[in-house]
Amino acid sequence: MKYFTEPLGRFVIKIPTEWQYKNIAVGYDEVSPYSFATYSESNSAFQISCYSRQEKNITNPNIEIQKYDTPNLKFIKNRMDGGGFNVHLWHALVEDHMFMAKFIYDTVDQDSPKIKQELEKVELSLSTLVLLSQDQRVIALEIDKYEKFTASLAASFDLKNKALENKSFIELLIITANQIDAYLRLAIVMKTQLKARTNRIDITYLFQGESDVPINERKIYRQAKEFEIINEETYNTLEALYKERNKVVHRYIISSFKTIDIYKIVLDYEITCEIVRNNLKSVEDLQFKEGIGIHGNGKDPEAEPSDKDISILYSQINDKHLTEEFFRDIPAE
Repeated sequence: MKYFTEPLGRFVIKIPTEWQYKNIAVGYDEVSPYSFATYSESNSAFQISCYSRQEKNITNPNIEIQKYDTPNLKFIKNRMDGGGFNVHLWHALVEDHMFMAKFIYDTVDQDSPKIKQELEKVELSLSTLVLLSQDQRVIALEIDKYEKFTASLAASFDLKNKALENKSFIELLIITANQIDAYLRLAIVMKTQLKARTNRIDITYLFQGESDVPINERKIYRQAKEFEIINEETYNTLEALYKERNKVVHRYIISSFKTIDIYKIVLDYEITCEIVRNNLKSVEDLQFKEGIGIHGNGKDPEAEPSDKDISILYSQINDKHLTEEFFRDIPAE
């Protein structure tokens, strides 16, 4: 199973790895209800809603009020079948919030083994539902943004391989520059953790919203040098490549720049990317050795990922792409 973190960090819930979060996938707003269904074609769906007392009148003396940061909540269960659909309902009050969950499927499928299996998965998921206290919400959002960052980095290799296959060298150049930037951002976050002796994740380096002040890549280069992640030579190379890349992107037509020059720039970018990746690995190894930060959890960064880890990553990559071209099948748990 994999975690879903509510966009505001109010709650977390584990869902089956083969379920996709549908709000983004189909263009809905990221508000209640949050909807899930299998990546493959499905005749059922799971939805969960979370409302505060300010959003809905949730006073009900007949429902037990439960505590923050507590799984295995007690739910009141109901049914609401009709119109060709069966609907299972769950309700719970936790502190000043109300949860409402639904499992919906076609009535004609009510006796199918698949629906019974999915209903069991719904019950298992609901047992992991936790309304988070304020301090835990911040941590949950940090982990969520980190996982989405690493999934995006992984997804970039699909684009990179496609660009290489198509001999699209300008695309290859831009993707590789993105990967260098990502490696350095991760290394800066990890170096900061080591320096502060903390496991907290500074997500200002890993996520940039529409209203966030950007940290541009040249600033990332400077900070990476200050943190001794890269040396002076690599810093100077990155600065030079940045200027050459801008010629390709912005001045290809209005300058004397030649197409053949792109091939050398791409090669230089790839060589530098590998240098930066190895520098990141050194920081990961240091975290593992000192037991601090993202890799301080006792799991060797060089350990082979489990089948479960791979399935979760594949599902996250699917959610990043949202395109059939790069879709990976996710086996049912």
